[in-house]
Amino acid sequence: MSSTTSSSPYAATGAFYTTAGQIIGPSGTPFVARGIDVMEGDQPTLSQLQSDFPGINFVRLAIYDFASPTALVSYVNSLTAAGIVVELEDHSNSDSSNAGGGSGTIFTGSLLTTELNWYASIATAFKSNPYVWFGTDNEPSEVDASGNTNPAALSTWQQQTYNAIRATGNANPIMVEMNGGNTPSSFGQGYTASVYAGMTNIVWDVHYYGWLTNYSTNQATVTANLAADIAQAQKLTSANGTVPVIIGEYGNSTSGLTIDANANQVISAVENSGFGSAAWAWGVGNPGDGLTTSSGGVSSFGQQVATWIAAGGTVPPPVVPPVVPPKTPATPSANDSVLLAGATGSLTDASGNTWTIVNGVVDENGAAAGFSSGVAEIAYVNGTIWQENTSALWWSWAGTAWSADAGTSTSPLPAPPPVTPPPPVKPPVSANDTVVLAGSSAAITDASGNTWTLAGGVVNENGAAAGYSAGVAEIAYVNGTIWQENASALWWSWTGTGWSTGAGTSTSPLPPAPPVTPPPPVASPNDTMVLADSTAAITDASGNKWTITSTGQVAVNGVADTTTANVTELAYVNKVVWQENASKLWWGETSPAAGWTPATGTSTSPLPAPVTIASATASSTVTQSQISVVATAGTHLVFIKGSGDFVSLSGGADTITDTGSGNTYILPAAGQGTDTFTSNILNIGDTLDLKVALAATNWTGTASTLAKYLTVTDTASGATLAIAPTSGGVGVAIASISGATTANLTSLLTHSFT
Repeated sequence: MSSTTSSSPYAATGAFYTTAGQIIGPSGTPFVARGIDVMEGDQPTLSQLQSDFPGINFVRLAIYDFASPTALVSYVNSLTAAGIVVELEDHSNSDSSNAGGGSGTIFTGSLLTTELNWYASIATAFKSNPYVWFGTDNEPSEVDASGNTNPAALSTWQQQTYNAIRATGNANPIMVEMNGGNTPSSFGQGYTASVYAGMTNIVWDVHYYGWLTNYSTNQATVTANLAADIAQAQKLTSANGTVPVIIGEYGNSTSGLTIDANANQVISAVENSGFGSAAWAWGVGNPGDGLTTSSGGVSSFGQQVATWIAAGGTVPPPVVPPVVPPKTPATPSANDSVLLAGATGSLTDASGNTWTIVNGVVDENGAAAGFSSGVAEIAYVNGTIWQENTSALWWSWAGTAWSADAGTSTSPLPAPPPVTPPPPVKPPVSANDTVVLAGSSAAITDASGNTWTLAGGVVNENGAAAGYSAGVAEIAYVNGTIWQENASALWWSWTGTGWSTGAGTSTSPLPPAPPVTPPPPVASPNDTMVLADSTAAITDASGNKWTITSTGQVAVNGVADTTTANVTELAYVNKVVWQENASKLWWGETSPAAGWTPATGTSTSPLPAPVTIASATASSTVTQSQISVVATAGTHLVFIKGSGDFVSLSGGADTITDTGSGNTYILPAAGQGTDTFTSNILNIGDTLDLKVALAATNWTGTASTLAKYLTVTDTASGATLAIAPTSGGVGVAIASISGATTANLTSLLTHSFT
């Protein structure tokens, strides 16, 4: 939300504009963005946004597929009508990974033309709506078409985007991506300053994640680093002067797969920086960077963001010229002040004159004071300036020249007080029950300050052997006594002069270790599916592991259920484990001892109805997880954003972009369609189901002959899978995987069912 004051020094223009490092809203009050990032294709409704994040005033809408103004207008207008700014930005990369991070290359050719035409189209469509902003390409590459790192070429690309928007007459704010690394000086390094100096109404878009501080958990370090990054970015100015900053992305995870160690420090630094920001991102995450939960609630990260948004914030005060105080007489340096040669700074005498050393010469107010050379230091003692040369001789300043003599070896400075060495610091006494194992360089310190170590199986006290010992496995400090244990698990205590007599004791002086409580079982997600031939398992709410054996039976915790047979699939739906047999009949069981029901099975699947892509549908986006997706005819662009999906695409030439993980793709038989993957799905836990494709051949299922039917050819751009209907026959391409440049049959089969 934007804050207001009783009076504002800014003009109310009905539009957003930038000045002196601030963003001014349509009513003439400063605007601080408080929002989140949303992925186009997975957008929350206005009511959901305002329910989960009360007070939200900014949404950064990431667009992956150049969505048309027609596709965007209804959703965008619903938000802006509620006073929420919507920033539209291209979130794609030249390598189709669409994940940011500077991947791919700078856009050129037809790809650049397509992007600029898209920016022009949305700028035209939303020209009359001041609440629609624009953003340059997300986390852009700095690599040019020749493969060289070229930040200047990136500046040219951003200028082309700016020009395409401004050419439509749209003057709304444009957020320009600011690249940087884990040193503040890298922010904007190599950018062409003159490009941005001619731009108007722009905002720097700075992204901030844990890796930028090498995952430091020190709050002061993380906060100072962000401030330094922003200060470096703002060194590049626009036609409106200092460019405002919005932290367009921040979150609790750099990779999205794990939570960063310094997640809370990053969130605190951003939300207390005084700058607007948008948290990444609406959705459940993987598990990092998820503002919501799979049940539709707000995650703990989302609650942190929602609290900050709801709290509003303090708008920076108007920028006013600094008040220059009247010049006051200089204060003389303290008595006995010293300035050494090579040091910065100066000495000031009672008349306000400034004394420095430049190349071994004493200067007064910037000019040589008389003759001097080889000066090692100057001093201000009892109102007089003195100089000492490298021969340790001193001269005093007489007002117009240095004292006319051969100098004195007696220093005018008071003799330094004698240095009393600090008392030796005894190491702290080790905690009770401290243990040092053989092979460790650690030490135990007893109450008398003695240090006990282990070296070569011998116990040392203060570096010398303590009595006789050999084959010592560990030492321990228990209730003020040093103990040793040998390799036979026998213990002796130190008596002060030697070890306790006798054959030792097998009773350890250490307290017993507390029992280890195993963590509670984590049940599989609802609607999880496992196919026959898969090594995956379903975990129920009690922690039982359900699998399918190689002979087609259900196994619970590795024990086959002999009442089952010909099982082709397991599913976990609403805490019930279901089995499907080869006749497509289903039975459910609530626990291993409950028994399968109904007695004769049911042909009704317990799983959600599959998503069916019609043959005439050119493009389809699937955001759900743990579902089936089917397309039996037609050519499609398919965008899979969910995880754990089962996708069967046959009968057409399908192109799949997978930004989820753990999905299973059922490949078509030879001649029944082709599947083209735009990224290396083998690296995100996806699986290829080849059973349908191989069933259309005369392969007998013998592993040693599989290579005569299935071939994998890798190139510089990826791998192609081909199926031959007969042994050694001509293969027909059924799939290609971009980026799988080192794939072969052996590595492919580790990600496949046959």
